[in-house]
Amino acid sequence: MTQGQQNPTRKDRFIARLVSFLTRSVYRKVEVYVPPDLPTTAPLLTVSNHFGGFADALVLLDVFPRRPGIVARDVIWKIPVAGRLMTWIGGIPVHKPEDRTAATSNDEMFGSCYAALADNGHILIFPEGVTRNEPSIAPVKTGAARIALGAQAHGVAKLAILPVGIHYEDKAALRSRVFVNVGLPIEVDDYVANEFDEGAVAGGANDREAVKVLTDSIETALRRAAPDYANWSEAHLLAAGADITLRNAVADSPRAVGIGLRDRLANTLADRPVEHRRQICDAVSAYQDDLDSVGFSDAELGGALDARRFTRSFLTQLFIGVLLLPFAFVGAVINVIPFLVVKAVGALRVAPSMLSTLKPIAAFAAFGITWCVVIWLSTMSFGWRGGVIAFVLLPVYLAAVVLSVERGALLWRLVRRRRAAAVQSTMSGQLLARRQAVVETVLAA
Repeated sequence: MTQGQQNPTRKDRFIARLVSFLTRSVYRKVEVYVPPDLPTTAPLLTVSNHFGGFADALVLLDVFPRRPGIVARDVIWKIPVAGRLMTWIGGIPVHKPEDRTAATSNDEMFGSCYAALADNGHILIFPEGVTRNEPSIAPVKTGAARIALGAQAHGVAKLAILPVGIHYEDKAALRSRVFVNVGLPIEVDDYVANEFDEGAVAGGANDREAVKVLTDSIETALRRAAPDYANWSEAHLLAAGADITLRNAVADSPRAVGIGLRDRLANTLADRPVEHRRQICDAVSAYQDDLDSVGFSDAELGGALDARRFTRSFLTQLFIGVLLLPFAFVGAVINVIPFLVVKAVGALRVAPSMLSTLKPIAAFAAFGITWCVVIWLSTMSFGWRGGVIAFVLLPVYLAAVVLSVERGALLWRLVRRRRAAAVQSTMSGQLLARRQAVVETVLAA
């Protein structure tokens, strides 16, 4: 992101490092798109889709240098550990009638938001109010608009509402990719001047008509930045069409298409008329049926390897894997219980959005407890130096396990791409024609 943290404290720096470590542990890659001329020091009210529960906050805390205060339901504060954590990172509780809390208003929440924004602060809110399992934006609630108009009425100048879309490759899987798409900001002062009579909103947060108008604009901006598809089938087919088209545009580069480019194009396609989307989905489905008949993916056929490149790449990755193997073995032995805990949580029959919350929390807890035990045993056996060595080596051993598994997956993909070379040389005209039909249909849309 382009914004700089204003005079970060020691606590800010510690939280930033901790969040970065946790995010890089959970996700293999995090891509971020930021539009040019984003406000750098002005007060920000970030609105984001809420597809991944706990994971959403973790990702956004990592990508924003200006750590936001997270507006969240007050029930989180009733969970002992979670409540302390939210207070520690500067969370702001909001009261919902359906939570059946004690009779109270949100005056304190609004006051906290106004104070933070007046100090050129940064507030994060998930305006849908719920975690979504569908690949679309739920109707946006009025909280974000009320905070923005109320802050302006309390003298906060140059406030920008920043729509942010979080795109998960697989929100229920660890070590997958995630893309953060930052949309165009809504400059509240300019917006009010252009949309309302006399360029002002007299009622601030309590002006129902103004709140409704701004809420609609926030929802539109969020739908442009975040995934917003009719259903999961459309989401997968449009993403596949975008992937194929982008790979074709770079002469079928063996490199994987970045999730950011793919999802930005897929989001654009999701905005097209129904007939255009249907044509893309039909073309992709027909092409994928042909791919299934030959047993390879478009990426494998597009990145097919000749014998020389295959041998060089395979031996390189195998050499790296052999070097990692001793460390990976020790890491696997030390962390066998945490691995089993994460696997057991992943087997739960719950919604993907729930898994995206449970799996990272279970992983952090299981690995944290195991490492504390190992460090304590090392200290008891070898003194404080043993504890320090264990503290330093434990992340190294875990990284070796992760890298070894990923090397194994990469070796398998190399084998598949080598086998695809034979198929590529004998591909039927129908297969090529259907691939070209996908590209042309996407470009026409």
